[in-house]
Amino acid sequence: MKRIVSFAAAILISQFALAKVPYTNEVFGKLEGTLDFCAQLDTPSAAKYEARKKQLAKDATEAEVAEARDSEDYKKSYEWISEELPKAPKTDAMKACKAAQDAKF
Repeated sequence: MKRIVSFAAAILISQFALAKVPYTNEVFGKLEGTLDFCAQLDTPSAAKYEARKKQLAKDATEAEVAEARDSEDYKKSYEWISEELPKAPKTDAMKACKAAQDAKF
């Protein structure tokens, strides 16, 4: 389970660090799924996770974001991460969420 949490944190941090690098719909789904999970787990910081989500697609138009979210790759990866992250111990998940929240880019 720690592997999933570490995977999610690594994706988030690497994507934030390389904000100009394009990512696939699959990765986009995992990123948004992770941030949505974190917003539910860490409700006092929910607005910060929502702001991170907006930063993921800051260079894309609303139509491009909608198209990505409508793709099968996005939907499958979002669903997968949404099912897996709740299985992680809460303390490990919270650490990953805090890392995502504090990532510099």
